[in-house]
Amino acid sequence: MKISVFLYILLFTFNSLAHEYHVSHTTLFYNSNTKSIEITIKVAIEDLELAILENESKKIEIENVSESKRINKLISNYFNNHFKIFFDNILYEYNWVGKEFSDDFHDIYLYFEISDYKYQEQEISLNNSIFNTISINQKNIVLIDFNKNKHNLIFTNDHKNQSIYLN
Repeated sequence: MKISVFLYILLFTFNSLAHEYHVSHTTLFYNSNTKSIEITIKVAIEDLELAILENESKKIEIENVSESKRINKLISNYFNNHFKIFFDNILYEYNWVGKEFSDDFHDIYLYFEISDYKYQEQEISLNNSIFNTISINQKNIVLIDFNKNKHNLIFTNDHKNQSIYLN
């Protein structure tokens, strides 16, 4: 009886640590008051740590407060390399704002911003390869919310680039 309870706990713990679905959620929101694009990216902490280990050959623990500055830089570098935003074929850089952990510490919210953005009719192109090297089933969902323009895009390993026209 004790062995079966132990095995059940062990299996439950293993299954809760490994997640089956690999999805990131990104929102691009145009804030007309500040004339900026607010970028929120929600990812699994486990996937982010694994991606940084693979790309930078550095093992990190994201919740480690004493190394927060170094970790924030690694996170920012990763996303600047794997999530690119173009307006009319011009690459726009975005700046690190901060991060916030979900209540269950499974996910993390990452915040970036493009300041002084002048909204106009134009094409927006995204290159999204977030976590594509760590999971062949990775899905990256992007919501674009610019005034009356609302679009949902889904990126995969086979579909990393998409463009839409904002009017």
